[in-house]
Amino acid sequence: MALQRFKIENQKSIRLAECAHVPRIMVIAGPNGVGKSTLLYAINQGRGERISDPDTRFLYQGPHRVMRSTQVQRRWLGGPARWLRDILSSGDVSGFEGLNFFNPARTPSNVDEAGSTIKHILGKIENRRQAILAGTLDRLRESNGAIDAGSIPDVYTSLRTLTEFILPHLKFARIDFTNEDDIRCVWERRDAASSHEVDIDDLSSGEKAVIVLFLPLLEEQLEAGLRSLEAFKGTAAPEPEASADRVILIDEPEQHLHPDLQAKILTYMRRVSDESRTQFIITTHSPTILDQAFDTELFVLAEPDPGNPTASQLKLIANNAERLEALKQLAGSAYFLTTGRVIVCIEGERDADPETPTDARLLEILYPRASAVTLVPTTGKGNVILTVQRLREHLPENTFRIRVRGLIDADQSDEIEGVEQLPVCMIENLLLSPISLHTYLAEQGVETFANPEAVERELRRIASTLREKEIILRLRRKIKPVMIRLSGATVNALKASRDEKRAVVEAMLPADPELGDLVDEVTGVVDRIIASGTELDQFRGKDILRLFYQQHAAPAGIAYNPMCIDVARRVARDENITTRLDPVFERLLAA
Repeated sequence: MALQRFKIENQKSIRLAECAHVPRIMVIAGPNGVGKSTLLYAINQGRGERISDPDTRFLYQGPHRVMRSTQVQRRWLGGPARWLRDILSSGDVSGFEGLNFFNPARTPSNVDEAGSTIKHILGKIENRRQAILAGTLDRLRESNGAIDAGSIPDVYTSLRTLTEFILPHLKFARIDFTNEDDIRCVWERRDAASSHEVDIDDLSSGEKAVIVLFLPLLEEQLEAGLRSLEAFKGTAAPEPEASADRVILIDEPEQHLHPDLQAKILTYMRRVSDESRTQFIITTHSPTILDQAFDTELFVLAEPDPGNPTASQLKLIANNAERLEALKQLAGSAYFLTTGRVIVCIEGERDADPETPTDARLLEILYPRASAVTLVPTTGKGNVILTVQRLREHLPENTFRIRVRGLIDADQSDEIEGVEQLPVCMIENLLLSPISLHTYLAEQGVETFANPEAVERELRRIASTLREKEIILRLRRKIKPVMIRLSGATVNALKASRDEKRAVVEAMLPADPELGDLVDEVTGVVDRIIASGTELDQFRGKDILRLFYQQHAAPAGIAYNPMCIDVARRVARDENITTRLDPVFERLLAA
């Protein structure tokens, strides 16, 4: 391996970041400000301890990459070739005739203009290619030799292959010297109906970003193609010379790239690494890239641990593929494990439509402070509790500096470590605001209610119709459910299993006097809630809101989901909901 290990200490926000065994592909994630850019730049500069093979070349691409349009004249393209890899190995962009850079320094805090040299670099390659071909033709003419055009080495094979793999809608065409005062690097853009030629300056920002990222990886092949062309005498080209070890350091490769392109990045890097002596270390915030990373590749850079100053801030998320997959399944994405914020597992569906009023979506609208944590929808309440427990087991807080918490509805009586309850039965109870509902309906042209007080009376009437359902739900929680499965391969065996399970069911209920006391107890709780006027907080808000919608909003053609979202925005704006949720989030965010 080109880079075996590194140890970076006391560099800006990094107190200690150490890796004893650097993999071929290293993907580093973590929150903003923790020092990811500082780490890459320190490795590139050789600060701290850096154990690598003697001839290893470090190629660095900073976080602020640009590729501005340039007008390159052919008369500037004489002299030896200039390669992008040489620029990425140096600390500045300079020495290009006709190209002027305001600040040529290549540091994490500066705009990196290395990409703006690509047209100049490709122009030099083409200038050399044409000179070689002209010399070859002259020699053949003098000797009356023949030439097989199909056997001439294609210098640009690697560039065509890259484009075909990552940008299949493009095809590299040629370097065009027709106008020698403004050369063109031409790609053919193809779709189902037609194709047309486009200069590199007119490619999209994402397409240019791909070329900036990966052209340095192709240059040894381009250079080998030129050597093959120089040796061309109508026979097969010689094998290219072996390449040197390379470590490619890329800060945020996802810039300007659509998720589909981001998904191809690691695949292409692995392909390059398999075929050459190349190692990649990248930092990223991209959920798409993080979810593509293998268990050996994914690292998180965390805040320093104040209680353990000798602990490395850089940690491998999982030590095997099975564990990483388990973490992804639990959290829904590897990205959630790298944000540096408190992970809060919450009820609701994953990957729901953004306009669906899930618990997470409503909470983010109702309470902007929720953005301080990473909300992870984890379907039902039981899954929330299980996910919190398993994530806390897999990601010990004192090792990974990742805090995992849960937030569930208030209808769960048991106290569970790391799990907090809403101050109401469920998130929809917070939408049962007479003022917000009245205003919303009036703006939609529904004039059923004269004032908010009338809305409140109707909400309480609906809640009273749910009295029996509330008693049933509370009795169900008191009498713990069991799963009944019959088993047996014969009729008699099945009947015996039935009788056995019947006994289990009968044992669930207490004796008649106690059963009556239990029903009376639960009924009394429900009636006291109604008498105290707290049913809009303590009864199931989802049921109350849905019935209110069906009876008063649906007949007017109003859709349920948009109503919930709009009412949530009004509640957040017009009512002091922070006083209800602040205590919950103080506990969630507590160290």
